[in-house]
Amino acid sequence: MPIFGTDTSDQTGKFSCATATQRTLKDLRTKRKGQPVFVVGHRLERKGSEATFEVFNDRLAVIRFEDDARLGYDPLELLLPTEIDEKGVAYFEIRTCRVCEQLFPLTAEECDAEEEPTVCPECASQK
Repeated sequence: MPIFGTDTSDQTGKFSCATATQRTLKDLRTKRKGQPVFVVGHRLERKGSEATFEVFNDRLAVIRFEDDARLGYDPLELLLPTEIDEKGVAYFEIRTCRVCEQLFPLTAEECDAEEEPTVCPECASQK
């Protein structure tokens, strides 16, 4: 389920999920306002929070949190959801790489697999 559309009348309502080639906001070719993201960025009080993408400001992605706070993050620090259900609720399956200890999102296929990956795609590609 790579794309979910909440508004069928226009393209702004379609949001993306993690795939083998797109796991962060930076990886997305089309970034839509409202895209759900999981924050792994630099602000400790917000790390591990869910938010939504608003707009780009220079090279930073401005995201909005549930408390309406808006902050700028490097798009690499914003992970995509694993799945979005039919009601538009985003689910995140985030794992820590056993090699580099960085967080990475699982794809829906990886979640359903008999054995989940234990290393991030970058570390897996260096084997």
